[in-house]
Amino acid sequence: MLTDARLGIGIGDLQQAAAAEARRIMDEAKGDRSRASVLILQRLHERGLVNEQDVKRLTGVAERGFAASSGQTHPAVAYKHARDTLNEMLADPDSSPVALALAGAAAGSYTPEVSGEGDGTTVVMAKKGKNWQDTLTGAGAVIGGVLGGSDGALLGATIGGVVGKVVDECID
Repeated sequence: MLTDARLGIGIGDLQQAAAAEARRIMDEAKGDRSRASVLILQRLHERGLVNEQDVKRLTGVAERGFAASSGQTHPAVAYKHARDTLNEMLADPDSSPVALALAGAAAGSYTPEVSGEGDGTTVVMAKKGKNWQDTLTGAGAVIGGVLGGSDGALLGATIGGVVGKVVDECID
């Protein structure tokens, strides 16, 4: 007989848990999503889902992403950093799968756009929306980790990253 309580969890339960966790994190961060990203990475580290080096790398990626979405740095610079960090992490056997999902989502949060005369020869990376992708990827990892350990965190980060990207593309 199956006795794992998680088997009885439905989509509505997950939605409520995700909303409650996101509110709790945002309250603790006093509404600052950049601070919330740091808190999320700390929680993932405390739960053994990312290592200390992952946290350092992902914090740098998040900082540059928020700087790009607020206009403080050029999105192409932030994208290059995200992409370089992901490549570095992919080559590092100590990078956790959850950290790789977060880094991949961060690099994927940039959108290629043609600039100049529209002849397609110059492409810059743009950071759309308000960087909800970062917040939702991390929140998904935290919630998934609670429900299903490392595998749950990986799935949660992936789903959160996809949803966050959609939100960023739809909100101006």
